[in-house]
Amino acid sequence: MHAEGTHVDTKRKPPTIADVAALAGVSAQTVSNFLTGRFKPRGQNLQRLEAAISELGYRPSAAARALRSKQSGIIAMLLEDGADVPDEHIREGWEPLHAMFLYGATHRARELGFYVTPVLTRQGSAEMEAIRLVREGRADALICSTEMMPDAQMERLQQIAQTEKVPIAMLQENRKRDFICSVAAADEDGGEQAAKHLAALGHKCVAIMTVKPSWPGPVRRRAGFEGAATRLGLSVEVWEAEAYTVEAVRMRAAPELVRQDRPTAVFAVNDVIAVALMQQAIELRLDVPNDLSVLGFNDLDIAAYFRPALTTLRTPGAAMGARAVEVLVDAISGRPLASTELLPIEFIPRDSTGPASGK
Repeated sequence: MHAEGTHVDTKRKPPTIADVAALAGVSAQTVSNFLTGRFKPRGQNLQRLEAAISELGYRPSAAARALRSKQSGIIAMLLEDGADVPDEHIREGWEPLHAMFLYGATHRARELGFYVTPVLTRQGSAEMEAIRLVREGRADALICSTEMMPDAQMERLQQIAQTEKVPIAMLQENRKRDFICSVAAADEDGGEQAAKHLAALGHKCVAIMTVKPSWPGPVRRRAGFEGAATRLGLSVEVWEAEAYTVEAVRMRAAPELVRQDRPTAVFAVNDVIAVALMQQAIELRLDVPNDLSVLGFNDLDIAAYFRPALTTLRTPGAAMGARAVEVLVDAISGRPLASTELLPIEFIPRDSTGPASGK
């Protein structure tokens, strides 16, 4: 028992905006504006606010904010892949840039007072999942990274964005649609850089290692490469695998690599394909790059650590995710939604490409 006259509060009341304002010496409205991202004080006011929030352990109520602003504070990121396939096939269809997109989007959203919720969707179902999220009020905006979406699905997305006033950003796409922002890398330019690099090394007969058209980025990389190769007078073969897996790429490349008249260089539309191709070439006792130059795309971590280190083109994946969040937050705040954002590609020279062999 407690001594008479004493009282122990076992349920301490959580701090409020008023408590933060009193401790920081500012108005409650200033605290509210700071927390919702409408206004950021400067100098000592900012320091006192941050110190008061930290000292009190204040955490804004997401539910209260949603009621006041009719916003959830959530940006949903739909990532299309094999979300419900058996474990042994879980990597099939996985876009290697998804982790970078999510990283950049999550960090930028936090800085702007929002949260990003990833949603894995089955192939071809992203459009219906997006409509469900919007109609249930689960997100203020959507970021979508999907395989090539048919025009009819894009039109339905456009309609839902317009009628529900929920902005949407499509990653890797560059098709212009009202109420939808396209955030993409300059993939065509990257493909052109790849062709120019191989031509400068003296390669005349080259191949492009790709997969049946599915993801927008690789499709545009191929188009940029083939267009530049034609202008440069290169002969181009297309090696098309059945799926974005190491096994499918190696199976498709194997008969081509044993040919005596094989191309002297191969441009792979992403780094996973490039590494699979190099594995197959090395097992066939080909020297990379002396017998075969290999050029990738994306600059995933594996590119620098594989041997020989992979020459590639760097996709600004994290920057794309961050930029998608920025344009969506602007739209949520009432600013016009940007139509298209195109981020530059960077060429990364390493050891897997070299002068054309004399065979």
